[in-house]
Amino acid sequence: MIFVSEIGDKTFLIAAILAMTNPRLTIFLAACSALWLMSILSAFLGHAVVTFIPMSWVSIAAAVMFLVFGVKLLQEAREMDGSEIAKEMHSVEAELSEKDVAAKSQLAMEAGEAGAYTAEAGAAESFNVNVDVDGDRCVEAAGECSSDSVLNSLKNLLGLLLSPVFVETFVLVFLAEWGDRSQLATIALGAARNVYGVTAGTILGHTCCTGLAVLGGRLLASRISVKKVTYAGGALFIVFAILYGYEALDMKSVI
Repeated sequence: MIFVSEIGDKTFLIAAILAMTNPRLTIFLAACSALWLMSILSAFLGHAVVTFIPMSWVSIAAAVMFLVFGVKLLQEAREMDGSEIAKEMHSVEAELSEKDVAAKSQLAMEAGEAGAYTAEAGAAESFNVNVDVDGDRCVEAAGECSSDSVLNSLKNLLGLLLSPVFVETFVLVFLAEWGDRSQLATIALGAARNVYGVTAGTILGHTCCTGLAVLGGRLLASRISVKKVTYAGGALFIVFAILYGYEALDMKSVI
């Protein structure tokens, strides 16, 4: 369900466009981190609902929600003329361009303020490196060799996780996914099904979609028929609605 819902979605296009001008691994990890966090939060939020609401009511609510989403998707697919993916892509590109311009202007201002401090810090560091107190520099260097490799690895990892590209991608994808149809569906599934299975399935679906987006999302988005994918998503949501409706009726008859 997640895979069908996310192909050609806004989060898919964000990852595809950013991967064209940034390291693909960074974009993949940032987008997946945001989607994994959203999946875990949504599934366990749905699971928490069951403690306050009877299971039969949860199944009825899930059936109604999936039915509404399914009918809405089928209506959207019927009204599509084939240009939706291009319009969405242009919209995402314009949004990312505006954010990029704002970020560059902010960095330029910060660079101007930090120039003098960097020069002073560099001079002080050069002075400290050249100081040799007791002639045991070689012994200390040998002892620090192994720790330097660990520190460098940790520094590289932190540099990746705290890089502007990683943080920007994480925030953009997380905000784009918040309140999305797939998030609400994950909440409903987490309430009505095994929360660990729902979490694993949601994470797997998001990971597959993000991988496709990063590897060749722009080309894929221009080749696939969004109308057919939307029809498939609508049909899938209606199937879920029928299953949950049947489950709710079965619970009522048992009670």
